Amino acid sequence: MQVSPPDLVAWQGGFCLPLPPPAIPDLSSAAIAILTQSPTAESGQLVSYFAGAFTLQFWSAGSPVPLLVEILPPEQVRKIRDQVVDQLHNGASGLDAVPLRAFAEAARLYLQPEASERFAAAQFGAITAPSPGELAGQLSWPSGVAGTVLGSGQKISAQSHLAAVPAMNPAPLRQADLTSLILALGQALATQPLDPLWQQMLSLAENALA
Repeated sequence: MQVSPPDLVAWQGGFCLPLPPPAIPDLSSAAIAILTQSPTAESGQLVSYFAGAFTLQFWSAGSPVPLLVEILPPEQVRKIRDQVVDQLHNGASGLDAVPLRAFAEAARLYLQPEASERFAAAQFGAITAPSPGELAGQLSWPSGVAGTVLGSGQKISAQSHLAAVPAMNPAPLRQADLTSLILALGQALATQPLDPLWQQMLSLAENALA
């Protein structure tokens, strides 16, 4: 069951978990998170952006709320972002605007339909099939960045990091980055002698975007 966020809310960002409001589990570390409350301030909603997805969960100062985490579809993310942007334009909430702006920017990029530049300069290296239907390809960039792209079914995830820093966990690619990967990989396949498995990766990426 999907729950629509309320139309008239005030969102707060930059709070320290697991401090107040109470009963919010520490699920949002290293995430951009904002929350709103009910008129009685005894319950509310927490929205977080982490690993390429926006999630919604509930908090309560009274009886514990079941630990349910809902992945928000794009239309709900857009609705919440519009609420945050309206609040920032009003400028009279008294709440810190910096974390709210960070959240709004994360949502804007998540919803951005155009291709990003993330993979524009990527070099496509070795690629393997760890198991049937799964592909893992190595990437590099001229600026000393390395990374991995993983394809399975209709899911494409990737991670990139400075070469001197340990690799991170792959995260699902948002639409703009997925489009960037498709454009860059398509051009590379047309101009370079790449492993044929990269053609399969391109097909997986195109299916994931469809």
